[in-house]
Amino acid sequence: MTYIHSSLFFLHILFGTCALILFWVPLASKKGQLNHRRFGKAYKNVMYMVAGTGALMAIMVLAMPLVIKHEYANAENAAVMAERLRHFWLFLLYLALLSFLSTRHGDAVLKAKDDRSQLRTTAYVLPIIALGLGGIGLIALGSMRDATLHLIFGILGTLLSVGMLRYIFRKEVAKRTYYIEHIGSMIGSGIGAYTAFLSFGGRHLFEGIGNYQLVFWIAPGVLGSILSFYLSAKYAKVYKVEKGNTGTSEVKVL
Repeated sequence: MTYIHSSLFFLHILFGTCALILFWVPLASKKGQLNHRRFGKAYKNVMYMVAGTGALMAIMVLAMPLVIKHEYANAENAAVMAERLRHFWLFLLYLALLSFLSTRHGDAVLKAKDDRSQLRTTAYVLPIIALGLGGIGLIALGSMRDATLHLIFGILGTLLSVGMLRYIFRKEVAKRTYYIEHIGSMIGSGIGAYTAFLSFGGRHLFEGIGNYQLVFWIAPGVLGSILSFYLSAKYAKVYKVEKGNTGTSEVKVL
């Protein structure tokens, strides 16, 4: 089982690295062009693999913490360590859900176009609600335990969930807003990927700078929001997003 978990971890790192690189290719190419569609599809598939491998690893540890992490099996406080492992990997399972849903939404809105009724299904909506509820739980836990990562991803997950549900169920949105929703969701998945990288993979690079490493954890969200706002405004003009009865074009900023 540990071999399977190690293999999944290797694949997770491999796909994650590819995702960090592929994220920028569709942004640098014009919307609708072959390269944009080709690399956008590649990014989507890679992010699904990142989320899938992450979820499988988390489920394995949640089910058998001291078997997968056997180095803690003979510890004096083995039961306590098992509980800590479960808490940590439940958090990682939440990150996998966040990555999957933000990527799925960015793809789904583009396929549904202006027909948002296609998104109003139980199978599509329930995981998004779970993301929001989980985010609120992480915010509460992060506040109680002074856990910065829980706060960061709790806020990110909650905002993503609220934004998705608002788009799906809002009575009226501007026509062709799905282009803007697609951009916002894909950038949201990129924010999650880069925040996770800097929080976990990159934290060893910044461990010597103390609390200043928080800047690197928060930076993807701030820069991603700016990028989302800029591209949303740009392509609202390019695709001539019409104004609905609300009087404003819906531009999603993460």
